[in-house]
Amino acid sequence: MIEETQDSAVLDDIDLALINCLQLDPRASWRTVGDALKVDPVTVARRWQRLQDSGTAWVSARATGHGRPESCLAFVEVDCTTSYALTIAERLARWPHVLSVEHTSGPGDLTLLVEVRDMAFLSRFLLRSLASVPGIVSSRAHLVTEVFAIGDDWKLQVLDATQRTVMTDRPVRYKYAPTDQRHHGKTFDAVDRQLILKLGEDGRSSIAELTVGTGLSESTVRRRLAELTSRNQIVFRCDVSLPLSGWPLVTWVWGYVDPTDRSTIRALVERVPGTRVCMRISGGRANTLLAIAAHSLRETPITEVQLAQEAPGLVVLNRSVVLRSMKRVGRLLDDEGKSAGVVPMDIWAEAPEIE
Repeated sequence: MIEETQDSAVLDDIDLALINCLQLDPRASWRTVGDALKVDPVTVARRWQRLQDSGTAWVSARATGHGRPESCLAFVEVDCTTSYALTIAERLARWPHVLSVEHTSGPGDLTLLVEVRDMAFLSRFLLRSLASVPGIVSSRAHLVTEVFAIGDDWKLQVLDATQRTVMTDRPVRYKYAPTDQRHHGKTFDAVDRQLILKLGEDGRSSIAELTVGTGLSESTVRRRLAELTSRNQIVFRCDVSLPLSGWPLVTWVWGYVDPTDRSTIRALVERVPGTRVCMRISGGRANTLLAIAAHSLRETPITEVQLAQEAPGLVVLNRSVVLRSMKRVGRLLDDEGKSAGVVPMDIWAEAPEIE
């Protein structure tokens, strides 16, 4: 039997493997994870509790497209007055429609991932809410038109083939669906929203915990959760502090790929190590946006070579490095990239009012 690590500030091989298991199936039973790692399920559960309590790793959930085919995901660059940048970042991180906030090098001071109900709402959000924040000089929005890879899909890749088989040799219940495969004509109601917001706080909440937390009956919770997952309207993900995971650096690459060139997109997703995000965007010269994780800044030249070799159809237009991530998919992060709080991703809320 493997001894349990006591130091919560250190991720050992079993911690990393446990996180990798939950990246493959965020709501897997501790027995399944224990079988994959050859560790007692009680020990696995105790390790996860330590990781979660320390903010080192967590499981969350969010709506995909919030049940509206016209819903809008956008990547927004924000230019700030230098003295206001931190205050602005902290303020925007508290807004429910802003899923992620990063301080970046390059052309924009802050980058935001925003999800709203439609383009009219996005316009109000940009022109009224965002433009009214003191210290913001300008912003540029890029609409996400297609998602090829997203942070939900990124894995630590520390499991061996046998361990991965244990975790994946069952129906995949929680998988991010491409835009054209979502919704199935069913929009969210108040019950769906309540359940999704509660799972956003802890994506591993049990049926019993969801029943208590939402006030819904156990049968309602089971039925609605099954419906949401079968329609791909909810996505679960396991996150980890990137600095502690050994992948502290993330670089955004803005580029152009011929819209008919699917082989380049496949290469970017499948053959470039560290690719966390690959999206088709609209709203500027670039039509492809990548986020690539690395072990250190020294790997940047190597990544450049890999992009050129594996995806020669990509024309790189710009780059920016994430200096600090303040919020990632609803989680407020501290300087170590650990979870320091939750902002419910209430994407049905009205646009923030500026006092």
